[in-house]
Amino acid sequence: MNELQQIGKKIAEIRIKRGFTQEKLAEMVNYSTNHIAKLESARTKPSFNLLIDIAKAMNIEVKDLFDFDEINTIDYMKKDLVNTISNADNDTIKLLYKFKKTLST
Repeated sequence: MNELQQIGKKIAEIRIKRGFTQEKLAEMVNYSTNHIAKLESARTKPSFNLLIDIAKAMNIEVKDLFDFDEINTIDYMKKDLVNTISNADNDTIKLLYKFKKTLST
């Protein structure tokens, strides 16, 4: 997982813990919901000002957005994989299963 993906995951994780929807966070920082969704899925890079605004909105320090220790734990990875599989469509599940089978041989 690259840094941009880690920042996006961290923003989503904190947002969810705070009980905010993407819509609510977007409203609080004066950005579109689409922009927040792209940020969380690492499809766009955040500006430093946006990171400051997000941190203020969620009542955290900017440095907290770069605390990736939990993201790099095995427990987090397992939960993330389970979540990915749970939300995957049938074609993705088939592809993941084929990939898993190649690792098992």
